[in-house]
Amino acid sequence: MRPTPTLLTALFFVAASFIATAVQAACPLPLQSSVYDRQITDGPVDQPLFNGAVLYYTNMIRCQHGLPLFTATQDVFGAAITHATNMTNTRTYSHTVNVRGARTLRDRIRAQTRSFRAAGENIAKNFVYILNGRPYIPADNCAFRYLGSRQPVPIHTYRSLAQEVVNAWETSPEHLGNILNRKYNRMGAAFGIDLQGQLCGEVYASQVFAG
Repeated sequence: MRPTPTLLTALFFVAASFIATAVQAACPLPLQSSVYDRQITDGPVDQPLFNGAVLYYTNMIRCQHGLPLFTATQDVFGAAITHATNMTNTRTYSHTVNVRGARTLRDRIRAQTRSFRAAGENIAKNFVYILNGRPYIPADNCAFRYLGSRQPVPIHTYRSLAQEVVNAWETSPEHLGNILNRKYNRMGAAFGIDLQGQLCGEVYASQVFAG
């Protein structure tokens, strides 16, 4: 006997459900903790918190492309902290900074570990306030408002900053190439804040990969 159409449909549904479950199981769990919703200016910069948020959003991209997820390791994390800090202190938005022993990515990685065969780096420059290219009403006291809604412009949280910089990297072919590079298996991210920068504070972020 041939299977009835109803049975075929049921079998397909079960198979499709199994595939979806398998894909979901490979993806990172959502960032449900409210700790990620802290404003980035609320006390000293919490680098591990930012690193965790960037790792999550980056691994979501890896997951969607069927790639193994990155792991967070101290070596690449340390290299990211070094570069984010130096970019902030020197106000230099570049992969190369004039700091002895940390001028290039190779210098920064080798200062943390010699166990790597390939390495890459993404950087980003942003603002303390969530402007994201939206028109805003200037304010001398940092009380910015969005032009359309007149709503106050909030300060970035660790979650929103991580999501915004990862989204920016995802839309850039070169930066996305680092995220999807099969040679890399570990990742670290960090940022610094220049409160004397434009629009009441500029952010310098670094994401380092190694394999």
